[in-house]
Amino acid sequence: MAEEQNAPEAASQSAKGGGGSGMLPALLVIVLMPVISFAMFKFMVIPMIKAELPEEGAEEHLTAEDLNISYDTTGAEYSSAFENVVTNVKGTSQTRFVQVSFTVYSANPMLEAEVEMKRPRMMDVAITVLGNLTLAELEKSEMKNIVRNQLQQGFNHVLGKPIIEDISFSQFVVQ
Repeated sequence: MAEEQNAPEAASQSAKGGGGSGMLPALLVIVLMPVISFAMFKFMVIPMIKAELPEEGAEEHLTAEDLNISYDTTGAEYSSAFENVVTNVKGTSQTRFVQVSFTVYSANPMLEAEVEMKRPRMMDVAITVLGNLTLAELEKSEMKNIVRNQLQQGFNHVLGKPIIEDISFSQFVVQ
């Protein structure tokens, strides 16, 4: 009988005293995270950004020579063709494919030589960009422009400098 009387007293004592200690870590996180974030931004991120910026008095303008790009000033346009790039459409269990032929254009007279040196990597970029498209995306009217921009950015990344100025499709077939 004495054991029965001790049990309710123990239950009432534990209900009174032990509830608030679990909230302490949560309150510390809520209070300290904004403080830590502010300190990290002010003392680490901002100084890193300032170190990368040029000094206030010195203004630098990038030119084609800085990027090792030589352009023909006569207005001539150079091109290189990519014929019959074929890849599967994403999400169709390899039952549908897209076939594309396109030409890249530049004012750089070394375009053909640069493209031939890196053609396998550029083809990989083209296949990757086209292979990540779903059938629903290919049905959108603006998809050719999106693909054109992704290819241009990818090709310029592979070439290491912004050589490719435009891409035109001669064939864009989804089957």
